[in-house]
Order: sequence, then C-alpha cells, then structure tokens
Amino acid sequence: MNLLKKFFLLLAMTAAFSSLTVGAQTVIFIDEDGILKRPITDEERCISYTQPSPFGRNLWVDAGITAGAAGGYITALAIKATGNFPDYDGTIYDMETVPAIDRWGMRPYNKALDVTGTITCALDMAVFPIMTLGLEFLFSNMPRQDGITVGLMYVESLLLTQAVKDLVKIFAMRVRPYMYFEDYDESAIEYHDFEFSMPSGHTANAFMGASFLSYVFCAYYPNSAWKIPVVATSYAFAFGTAALRMLSGNHFFTDVLAGAALGTLCGLGVPFIHTFLEKPNAKKRTASSGNPVLELSALPLGVQVTVLF
Repeated sequence: MNLLKKFFLLLAMTAAFSSLTVGAQTVIFIDEDGILKRPITDEERCISYTQPSPFGRNLWVDAGITAGAAGGYITALAIKATGNFPDYDGTIYDMETVPAIDRWGMRPYNKALDVTGTITCALDMAVFPIMTLGLEFLFSNMPRQDGITVGLMYVESLLLTQAVKDLVKIFAMRVRPYMYFEDYDESAIEYHDFEFSMPSGHTANAFMGASFLSYVFCAYYPNSAWKIPVVATSYAFAFGTAALRMLSGNHFFTDVLAGAALGTLCGLGVPFIHTFLEKPNAKKRTASSGNPVLELSALPLGVQVTVLF
C-alpha cells in the first residue's frame, strides 16, 4: 500500500470516527496488511499525558542561556573573521613535537573520510533528533507545550556547543595533524582553519546530538521499546564521527576526546537544567471528558490512531 493510499485511508477513518460519541479507548494501526484494531498500550505514550512534564521553561533562564550562547558564538565568528592569525610558511611541522598520546593516531589528510565524517556528524547533530522527536510531536504523541520546550532546549544546546568549541579553538590555536604530512588540506590554509584543531567541532556536535536525543527521548518515553535502539544508534554515529575525524587527519586523539566531553556536557546539561524549571500542568487524557479525542502517533511500520471517548 503506497503512502498516498494510506493518507486517504487515514482521512476516511478520521471522518468515520468523528461521528462517534460513546465507546472505549481504541487503536487503529495501519500497516501493509491492512487495518488492525487493538487495545492501546502505554509503553509508547508520551509521559506528559499522564503526569507532569519532565522538563520546564523559565523566561529569564532561557533568555540568559540563549543570549549568552549566541553572544559567545557571534564573538568567536567575529574573531575568526578579523583576527590576525599566523600564516603558513610552507614548512612541514615536526611530528616529534607532538605528545605521545596523540602521535599514534596522526594521519595525512583524506578528503573522502573528511566528507563522510561531516555526514555522520550532520545525522547525529540534527537529523536524528529532529526526525525522532519531531515526528513524535507531529503525530501528537507529545503535547504542544512539551514540543516547544524540546525545541528551545535543542537550540540552546546547539548554540552553547558552537560558542564554547569555537572560543576554545581560538584560545588553543593547535595545528591539525595533517599539517605534519605532505598531504594536507590546501583549502584550509587560506582561512587559517588548519590552526583550529582543538577541540573537534564535528565530534562535539555529534555527541551533543546523541546525548540530547538519548536523554530527552528516555525522559519522555521511559517505557518505550525504542530506547535502546535510539541510544545505541545515536552514540554509534557519535563514536563513528570521532573515529573519522582522526582517520581523515583532521584531529588528534585528545581533540576528539575534548570534543566528546564538550558535546556530552552541553547535550545533557541543558536538558538537566530544564528539569528544575517551572513546568506547565500536564495535559490529561481521560475517558470521562465526555468528548471524543482523536490522536495520531507515528510507529515504525505505520500510523497509530487513538480515539478516546
């Protein structure tokens, strides 16, 4: 059954259920075999429908985090754009000056692995969190107020990660590993990117996304069967990104270690702060309301329609 057919089938069912005024809680599950009707289970329901939300918001705290992170990020960008950084003189750097803890993982530049690491970083930093939590919100398995809170926390985590990692890069001024080989990234010379090795920004962003998604998903769906797959997949891509940044010659071992620590701190720290902020009243779903409620939820193999009477 193609997607268009499923869509029209869903519309037809919605119209049919809108005329019902009595009954019990029911699930309509659409999959490739047709329509299945069965009692709803609580495992995949967002916890905010039955108890207070795990996260809250506060105008002054959120404004402070956002403004501070954005200000730091803009400051770092301005320094990079206007700073008088040393130019490369064409001399290959001496590998013997590198600490032993980093020397073992040094590699010449590899563009293919560089691009691959950028892709895995983008998936972990944005695609996985937005697709996973965004679809839950889109299909009404997360209250609107919680969707706003999650979006705000994600923006704060992302901005904070960018600000801290860029400011540390400027302060550390560490030359990338590929500059110790004849094969280096020539495009990085013009904009002095070869001097900003510590910490690994790709690794920081990947671990921020993995930590944020794992923490928030498990908080909202503590009984979900998808907890382990979500956590395992997101962190697998994060560690993969770190490995690719080393194999591509862009970073030392301590660079990716620092990036992983920074990303984890931002990805977990911002949501953790929001656990102490004021939380809106949980939106209760009860069968005693007297009015039917139609809810949609995204499942791996189809769409779940819940009707409460």
